[in-house]
Amino acid sequence: MNGDAPNSEETGNGRLSSHAVLVKLSWAYRSDPGAQRPTNEDFVGAYAPGTPDDSWDRGALFVLADGLGGHAAGEVASRVAVETVLQRWTDGSGGQPHQSLRAAVRDANAAVFDAAMEHGRRGMGTTMTALTLSGHEAIIAHVGDSRAYLVRGGNCNQLTSDHSRAAEMVRMKLITPEQAANHPNRSMLTRSLGGEPAIQIDIIRQAIENHDVLVLCSDGLWDSVSRAEIAEVAGALGTPGFPTPNEVTAHLVDLALKRGAPDNISVLVIRITSTLPFPPTPTRRSFFRRGGG
Repeated sequence: MNGDAPNSEETGNGRLSSHAVLVKLSWAYRSDPGAQRPTNEDFVGAYAPGTPDDSWDRGALFVLADGLGGHAAGEVASRVAVETVLQRWTDGSGGQPHQSLRAAVRDANAAVFDAAMEHGRRGMGTTMTALTLSGHEAIIAHVGDSRAYLVRGGNCNQLTSDHSRAAEMVRMKLITPEQAANHPNRSMLTRSLGGEPAIQIDIIRQAIENHDVLVLCSDGLWDSVSRAEIAEVAGALGTPGFPTPNEVTAHLVDLALKRGAPDNISVLVIRITSTLPFPPTPTRRSFFRRGGG
């Protein structure tokens, strides 16, 4: 794992990056403010598996949050949410992984809600997409319009549902997915962390196989890079052009930057590299940052 030295000229959460190659998986994340935003309101974090310990009942955890653009202190909301989930995940004891994950996200919602009571932070909020691995499945907790994808066999399938006005209209068959892509309400969230003291959390359970690639990303990425492109790049993971997830995250962020993405851009890529199940394991916290305040 590595990280670059902070740059004091960066604001907000700055540029974030981290990566690791482990026994059963490899992963990387990258977050960039983008060319059109003065600060980075996204935040990404991970706990990576360490040496097995019978006293530990938690596995790896990957978390991505997008502070609400145009709201007060969105960069604070995303950072508080991610750090709270990771802390609660490792502090917790007992319970099934999906129950523990739901509880951690509820705690993150409460932490953001409380932080929003402070002067200058009224109205702040954030999306949240968190993923852990247990047995032969990925378990995802989701609120907002950041996304989780599964890339397998050349296809990229969206695992999460967007909690936005436009997405609700698509589900009600009032507009088509093509119309939703340019709808004025496509970024208007119907659900986010921090707005209310209680929150409804989607829990998604997806069977995983060796060589699967899981992608978490903020709307700054999926709004500029198509699902077919994500499938092509992430599906090439392990080839000479993209030997590790680090190259995949860099390429996807660069694609969004070249297209003038109007928002912050974050992507987290996890590749499954074993047919063995994922048992609960101890974890080691990993936060690395290029720039940031």
